[in-house]
Amino acid sequence: EILIGLVGSEMCIRDRKYTKYHGITPKVSRSNTMKKMRKQDVETVIFENAKTGEALEFQHEQHKAEYGAKHFWKADKKFFELLSTFSAAESKVVAYILQKTQPTKNEFIGAYKTIARKLECDVTTVRNTFKKMMENDMLAKTDDERIWMLNPRLLVKGDIIVKARLMSKYDSLLGRPLSDWIITDSNGNDPLFLPIEYPTPESLDTAKSDFIKVYHLFFETLSGLGGKESEVLNFLVCAMRNSDNTYTGPMKKIAENVNCSKATVQRAMDTLTDKGFVAMEFDCVWRINPSMVIKGNRNKEKVLMDEFLATQKEYDKKRKARKNGKKQKTVKG
Repeated sequence: EILIGLVGSEMCIRDRKYTKYHGITPKVSRSNTMKKMRKQDVETVIFENAKTGEALEFQHEQHKAEYGAKHFWKADKKFFELLSTFSAAESKVVAYILQKTQPTKNEFIGAYKTIARKLECDVTTVRNTFKKMMENDMLAKTDDERIWMLNPRLLVKGDIIVKARLMSKYDSLLGRPLSDWIITDSNGNDPLFLPIEYPTPESLDTAKSDFIKVYHLFFETLSGLGGKESEVLNFLVCAMRNSDNTYTGPMKKIAENVNCSKATVQRAMDTLTDKGFVAMEFDCVWRINPSMVIKGNRNKEKVLMDEFLATQKEYDKKRKARKNGKKQKTVKG
């Protein structure tokens, strides 16, 4: 949660009038609420309208991850949808880029030849993957030919203030229009125009926060998935029940939504099972690994992880028994 309020007030921005500072950056004076917080957890943010000169000062509470908690990316559903546009070879490049992206700037640093050498693929595949990611609005090229920026609308680490700043930088790289409001800190460092989605400071306070937590392990699962496999993955993530990370439905339903055969869905589910992404609990009931994708808090994740591991163990036994049975029939035949 972000504390957005004017200095000396504990009220939300949408509940009070703006204070105007024409061309003057106001000094910080903490309220009683702010004094209770550690200084390193509170950032003073200044918003100024470039046209009117109106300025607002905000106290932004920076939430730190709990000790021992895993860091996660906030993923938009569009991110999973776009994954299905890549081939198996290209998905390895995408996974590598995501694994190596620096979260504070959403930047990836690398050269085509270096990536090709590390992934043991040809440079053409790497170049085509980057081209496709740019066409899908997943990447933007910076002034440095070795540095690329990942679209923070799809994946980001941090709250709405962090996301807005990164969105501004991303849109600037692509020459997209921005709003009239400038965001900066109390010292005027790193001034940026807010992205067009946030035309006013109060729009940050009312912005919806609907995302899926994605952990680093997910990117390893993504590597090597073909188009239909990624489509099945996308369907599972979008259709999973948030309360327990499960999907309930027959293979036929998945096949109809992904527009493929049941045999293709079965192969995709086998691949995702081998990668540890899913495990079948009962007929038509699948558990999705909460250490890869989840919606919810840390306590919920621990409970669901225990349940997933138990389900995975039982399902692995059934799969091995089924394979052994087929081998015995083949020998007898």
